Amino acid sequence: MRSARIRYDRELCYYHLLNRVAGERSFFPFGDVEKEQFFRLALHLTKLYTVELLSLVVMSNHYHIVCAAPTAPPGKEEIQRRWRAYYGEKKIIEPNWDDPDVVAAWGARMRDIACFLKDLQQRYTSWFNRTRPTRRRGTLWADRYKNVILEGETALWDCIRYVEMNPVRARICADPAEYRFSTWGRFAGSGRHPFRANVVRHLRRYLGERARGWTGTRVLAELNADMARVAASERGETEETFAAEGAGRKAPAFVLTVRRRVRYWSDGAIIGSKLFVRNLGAELINRERAPKKRLARSRSPGGGGTLGGLYSWRLLRVDVQ
Repeated sequence: MRSARIRYDRELCYYHLLNRVAGERSFFPFGDVEKEQFFRLALHLTKLYTVELLSLVVMSNHYHIVCAAPTAPPGKEEIQRRWRAYYGEKKIIEPNWDDPDVVAAWGARMRDIACFLKDLQQRYTSWFNRTRPTRRRGTLWADRYKNVILEGETALWDCIRYVEMNPVRARICADPAEYRFSTWGRFAGSGRHPFRANVVRHLRRYLGERARGWTGTRVLAELNADMARVAASERGETEETFAAEGAGRKAPAFVLTVRRRVRYWSDGAIIGSKLFVRNLGAELINRERAPKKRLARSRSPGGGGTLGGLYSWRLLRVDVQ
């Protein structure tokens, strides 16, 4: 029994992508060198793919990625530019760009999250196996990757923060800025966000009218203030002690506490407003069940009422041949 994987290609779509290594949950094969290599390979693949990474966190036995997948494939000129940027140093014979089918195939591949993750995981596995003291063989990853569709207007911000809070949740550090194998840790340490242009563009879209006229620095500061508030609350500080961090919005329910893993972010199929989840569930999963489907609601840690307006279509299980 394997998880149904759903994707949406009719318009820009946001995803939470994740996978973990094979073996027991107590198996932690990624040290600093391994985490750095995964990060480096992911960054390198963004030269080839038009999938826009927003957040990447590499842990000791798994990874999280938040990204945006564009609707349309790139044009011929961009396809050629990206191919040469990625393969140019390898002295590989270029594809026949005069063949429309070749151009179409490369364009489809460059916007495909499945192709991106296949390349990333295969290249990383090859490096990992080759660099062990005793050279290993075989698969590294436990199963196919998981993907959760996110509504950009409601769930994107919260998922990015949930992902970046992984090291805090794992008790590795008290502040996500202290973890250098994450996009936020890199930004905090160097002042340069690895995916700054992507994050600013998509979070400005998320913030809407409120962010009109904001600079990229202001958008990132808003996210920083929000994460600082959550981290401070987990350390037991009061609202007054970190109010000066900024005027970001209140923490939504799914991530009001980061000490506890919230399975909806990894085992859900679609997360967003109730209307978004039902409409997309009807289109992609089951039109008849959608109106009656019981959706998981975001709640406060104490079990109170719904906060933040987020709902999740729980992941369906299907037989895969």
